[in-house]
Amino acid sequence: MPHRFGVALGGGTARALAHVGVLAELEAAGLRPDAYAGTSFGALIAAQAALGVPPLEMERIVRQLNVPEIWMQGLDFGLHEAALIRGERWARWLDRKFFFGARFEEVERPLAIAATDLGTGAPVVIREGSIVDAIRASCALPGLFAVPYVGGWRVDGGFVEPVPYTALREVRPGPALGVHAGLDLGSSGALTRLRRLDAGPVGRWLHRRAARRRGSNPWSRLVIGLSLALASYRHEPAPPPSAELLTVDLPIHWWDFHRSPEAIAAGRTAARRWLEGRTADVGTSGVPA
Repeated sequence: MPHRFGVALGGGTARALAHVGVLAELEAAGLRPDAYAGTSFGALIAAQAALGVPPLEMERIVRQLNVPEIWMQGLDFGLHEAALIRGERWARWLDRKFFFGARFEEVERPLAIAATDLGTGAPVVIREGSIVDAIRASCALPGLFAVPYVGGWRVDGGFVEPVPYTALREVRPGPALGVHAGLDLGSSGALTRLRRLDAGPVGRWLHRRAARRRGSNPWSRLVIGLSLALASYRHEPAPPPSAELLTVDLPIHWWDFHRSPEAIAAGRTAARRWLEGRTADVGTSGVPA
């Protein structure tokens, strides 16, 4: 029998579809995680897995998605809330396609979804209620949309932790595998420029303004959110003790939903390499081979 372990899936929008390939390879090797955590689009994949949807079925659904239809869900403008869109239309579409009103109480295996409190910048772990509402909160981006959720405003959990190990520990302490399909902060020219902006006069000015504001009105939420987003580029996806990190190298952008087969194939390749690097029984951190 394989050792018990949890999986934490990071974000990356279309790049996060690589998680489907990773889960498929783990299953082919006889490994099925016993708990899941996700942030941003990784939350969507983690929730499907926790509900018992097999990776091959996820792949079938993803390959049949109508890409123009995905982008059409952004046409619910929310400028009165200091956001480009409200995100409600996208959430309804997500529920119709994937979740059918599912709630956390219905999962087959424990699930945690990571978000960030827009007022404090603190991590928030969601473990109850509507799964789609939690995913919407975890995917929210300042300037694009933010979500009122349980007494505060929530945005992308990846602003605090790119791979949601902290959220996973709430439902599955112990051995964990994190999967990172986002951009490589060390090699991306765009992210290098954003890091310089964060450290420069513009970034320092934005962070000072954000520190003096509260998230009580749309424009304050926008300033605080942009400060959080800019500061997030300092964070590397570092695994804690008893955890490992599997990084997926894939040559697609966050908006490339039409390249889902490539993302899934890259996830499979990365998982096979990770599995080949394990010993016969247990990896160096206790994650199963």
